[in-house]
Amino acid sequence: MGRVRDALMDVLGDVKVFRFPMWIVYDPGSYKVKGRDARAVIDRVRPGDVLVRGYDAYLDGKLIPGLFSHVGLYLGRTTPADRDLAPAGARDRLALGEQIVIHAIAEGVLTEDVLDFCRCDRLVVLRFPARLRQRAEAPADDPRALVEEERLVRDRLVGGGEVPFEEAWPVVRQVALAQLGRPYDFDLDFTDLERLSCTELVHRATRSLAPFLGVQPELHRILGLSGVGILPDAFVRAPLELVYASPSVPAERLAALRPAPPPETPEQSVAAA
Repeated sequence: MGRVRDALMDVLGDVKVFRFPMWIVYDPGSYKVKGRDARAVIDRVRPGDVLVRGYDAYLDGKLIPGLFSHVGLYLGRTTPADRDLAPAGARDRLALGEQIVIHAIAEGVLTEDVLDFCRCDRLVVLRFPARLRQRAEAPADDPRALVEEERLVRDRLVGGGEVPFEEAWPVVRQVALAQLGRPYDFDLDFTDLERLSCTELVHRATRSLAPFLGVQPELHRILGLSGVGILPDAFVRAPLELVYASPSVPAERLAALRPAPPPETPEQSVAAA
């Protein structure tokens, strides 16, 4: 009898009861990204990094194609002065702290501590290079949707110039904070900038860097519907440095997503020899 009782108590310890709607879930696994993984993220992440995460059990993760289902942008430290960059009616969406992420969820565009963002089953941290240049295969995007500061960055890249990321980042950060409070785009309509999904938010914030980044909406089947959008996996395929991957990310699937290294130039071959 004691063994039966012990087994029952072990099962009950993994049962979750949700008040509304009344629902009971048996979840013995919890999240695969553990405390030690979150500490590794904290040690490595820098402002401007793109964080991409995925889940094993959430329904939307099953319906979104790919290895990952959500993306956010790491802001780093936020202060009361940043409230001036947010829309007047959304300043309560700005979390103040040392390590803050901005992303779009069902409740809209908001910010939260990176530790909260790390509550998932798999996570990668991606970083822009220190110096950005236009890539031949990357579309430059439509400049009409950009504010003046963004257009200046974009035009430098399109004109063949080089832009240090530390110069571009304040522009990207300002645009990201200006999206706080926007409702979630359940229609996944990339022509409507008043409503933003998670990938739309990061795409909108980084549009000035499109000549380098090259992440653009494509035809996909998302949440069971065909439409034009960006999958979170697209940011993993982009030419960003892989700074960190949680041990729970399947190595082979991640490697298949990552961009191929650029071919060696004759000068590099000679130097290696």
